[in-house]
Amino acid sequence: MTNLFSWQERYAFAQAALSAPDAVSNGTVHPVWLDGTHFWYERRGAGGFEYCIVDAQSGERRVPVTRKALAGALQNHLNAPVDADVLIVTNPRFATEEELLHFEAYGKAYRYSFHDGSLASAEKRSDNSWAVSPDGKLGLFARGGDLWLRDLDSGTERAVTSDGSDFYAYGAAPAALRAFQAKSGGTSPEALWSPDSRWILTLQTDDRHVPDLSLAEYAPVDGVRPKIRRNRTSLPADSKVTEFRMIALEAATGRQVEARYPRLSAVRMNSTPFGAGIAWWSADSGTAYFVDIERGEQKAHVVAFDVGSGAARVVFTERSDTYVELSVNVYQPALVTPLPDTNELIWYSERTGRGQLYLYDLTSGELRNEFTRGTWQVRDVLRVDPRRREVFFLGTDAADGENPYMVKPCVASVDTNDVRVISELPGDHRVWRPNEMALGVKKLEGLDPKHIGGLSPTGDYFVETVSTVQDLPITYLRRRDGTEVSVLETATFDAPPNWHPPEPIQCKAADGITEVFGLLFKPLGYDPEVRYPVIDYIYGGPQVSNVPHASFAAGGLDSMSYVEGMHLSALGAFVLILDGRGTANREQAFRTASYRAAHTASNLEDHVAAIRHLSSAYPQMDLDRVGITGFSGGGYMTAHAALRFGDFFKVAVAGGGNYDQAMFWHSWGERYHGAFEAAHYATQAAKTYAAGMSGKLMLVHGMMDDGCHPAALFQLVQALIEANKDPELVLLPRAGHDWTGYGMRRRWDYLATNLIGQKPPLSEAFKRPIDNLLARAAANASEPAIEKPSRP
Repeated sequence: MTNLFSWQERYAFAQAALSAPDAVSNGTVHPVWLDGTHFWYERRGAGGFEYCIVDAQSGERRVPVTRKALAGALQNHLNAPVDADVLIVTNPRFATEEELLHFEAYGKAYRYSFHDGSLASAEKRSDNSWAVSPDGKLGLFARGGDLWLRDLDSGTERAVTSDGSDFYAYGAAPAALRAFQAKSGGTSPEALWSPDSRWILTLQTDDRHVPDLSLAEYAPVDGVRPKIRRNRTSLPADSKVTEFRMIALEAATGRQVEARYPRLSAVRMNSTPFGAGIAWWSADSGTAYFVDIERGEQKAHVVAFDVGSGAARVVFTERSDTYVELSVNVYQPALVTPLPDTNELIWYSERTGRGQLYLYDLTSGELRNEFTRGTWQVRDVLRVDPRRREVFFLGTDAADGENPYMVKPCVASVDTNDVRVISELPGDHRVWRPNEMALGVKKLEGLDPKHIGGLSPTGDYFVETVSTVQDLPITYLRRRDGTEVSVLETATFDAPPNWHPPEPIQCKAADGITEVFGLLFKPLGYDPEVRYPVIDYIYGGPQVSNVPHASFAAGGLDSMSYVEGMHLSALGAFVLILDGRGTANREQAFRTASYRAAHTASNLEDHVAAIRHLSSAYPQMDLDRVGITGFSGGGYMTAHAALRFGDFFKVAVAGGGNYDQAMFWHSWGERYHGAFEAAHYATQAAKTYAAGMSGKLMLVHGMMDDGCHPAALFQLVQALIEANKDPELVLLPRAGHDWTGYGMRRRWDYLATNLIGQKPPLSEAFKRPIDNLLARAAANASEPAIEKPSRP
């Protein structure tokens, strides 16, 4: 290996790579619309962060206030030091006519005049955990297993249910999800108001029969005695899982009307029908609709519920030989949109082998139109315009010459089958949809993700960010026909020294037929005369894709993958990121290749074939030194690589893996690996292959991981012990589903020692942007200390 860089320099580059998202200025825009033609967003300017208000008609942009000005005003108001770089401005709301910015800081409400720079205390806005009635009079919230209503004028509160309990709670997600919701700041009840504000469609979640899958705090923050954290979780072998009783509540009286329909099972990652976006009301508030996805997810029934009588009927049914997919991946709400005024439904289906949109009549249950037929693959639905009878969606076109993951904004007529691309620039196009998963981190930054959206409320304008993995993002403001109004932002990147972008790659899968796509990062200090090891950064889950197709703009898993590729290449290794067969965001046959074979998601054979293929173009790849690493589903697949493909992958570092789907949520295992049967589930469990370990394996796991439970890790370790194998185990007693900076440093050292052949000196734990953001959130939890005058 070349000595062009010292280990201290490599470590510094790796740290800079992890912090790369913070080094990108204006990589994307998060619009919050004020009305049909105006929105605001926060940008990084020369003097710090600025709040911009944009007139979408003209493209004119003005900066009425900066975060630095707010920090100064707060500092004067509180007589305490306020750092603009640390301050989190929560729930900012512009009242442009009054030239005011309403916001919260340190748990208190303020209003700031950008006319004269004055700051005053204000009344705190309604709680984000309330579901407000359409008439704006009532706020629905959960308390102690029951649902309550608050009169928003008088402030009086009353219960609308009285028999709820912790594990038979109204308006609640399954108990297994509550820890995740608590980490994200909580949510409003699982419920929907009727348009006339008379009824509340909701559910009662029954976890009473669900066993605990408890966690133990062996290193509690306070005291020394270990604490048990209860964690009721349904597993695939359970005969009965979390269930939902669907009901309508009359807001004025609390009267309950239960749907005369069997209880629903929790499916789609334990989502309720409300969390999954598959419940809605008719225009006249007389009928509520919900989708019943049967356990195992091979059938989905659209159900009409007469809230006056309780009668329920199945409108139509979708079936699949694998599992019914109602969206491109299970983390996003279903691509199901009602048209209440005409009693129609836009429905997503893969029945032709590609995700398409269909128009149904909800009165008769008849199919009216398949309106995106052809080579289109619908990836997301952002808006349905009932007046124009058009759908604004993000889609891919297999015939457009780009790889099948690149999305572009499109418009389709629900009646005429007219589909058109409205922004055709090369690259991946991001148009934000309110509340999408990648926006979750914005909560920590003070913004409510449900208010962020790329489309104007009228659909006349949209904001898109376009980039490739080799080109920095540019954000455009466009009219609904795609014509450009203005360029809002061109991203800049304060790149680490010696950085060069990755190379997109395309090659054949192990079957010699299927095309697979990925990214290749060259080693830091790449010298074509030197041979380098290879690190495969893998995610082995069927629910998402891992390969980034945009640089820093996308957020979510693919953006993290881009950063990981930069980070690991600093070791002095080629880094491959590849989406093998059995992963998401492709045609149905590609995605379901891993159905009933969860251990083949992203297909390790495809990864081996790709690395061998790439070595012909890059003879600098040393195929005697191939390593692999990944987290969560990537940790699971990394373990399989070490146990089943140890002759090829010599060094493996697995983090936070779901090492046995029998130990993971029932809704996950049944969706991707099928109904539980002991011998069948043994085929996917990593412990089944423990005797095959031949290389180096490190396992890193958080002991408080309530997603990928540590029990599956320890069952794998026990199998390795019984097979007389020698893995290295790094346990993180207080960590949840997270590498942590320490775990990443241990991975770095393990790969350096066993793959590179040179152990670096002891270094600090890696710092990540999320660590800095959590530290900011902690600093904003209470007001800064009042400055005391210094003694003379």
